[in-house]
Amino acid sequence: MKYLIIIAALCCFIGIVDLPIGYYTFLRIIVSFMALIIIVNEFRSRRFWFIAFVLIFIFFNPFIPIYFYLKPYWIVLDIIVGLLLFIYFLKLIPKTKIKQPDIIDIEHEEIPRTRDRIIK
Repeated sequence: MKYLIIIAALCCFIGIVDLPIGYYTFLRIIVSFMALIIIVNEFRSRRFWFIAFVLIFIFFNPFIPIYFYLKPYWIVLDIIVGLLLFIYFLKLIPKTKIKQPDIIDIEHEEIPRTRDRIIK
């Protein structure tokens, strides 16, 4: 799923160029599909990502499309959606934890020991 998010983000950035209408229909389908998957994953959290991708799903809905009729509006929307998808992808990558070195106890109190052993 993570790599499909990158593909959808790249498709958004490619959508800035003037292309045939078939590509934009494909773009609506792939972005709305990815938004729907992210909505399902973020449903319980109801945070920023959930709200953002609900709005993205509404704008890129292929069943009841929203038309802006002017290309500059779609360019801005494609850039914002591409960046949000890319940032969400980066959020999914697990952070590698740096192993902390073993701590040496400098103020170690020496336990007195004797050489003699008591044997019973």
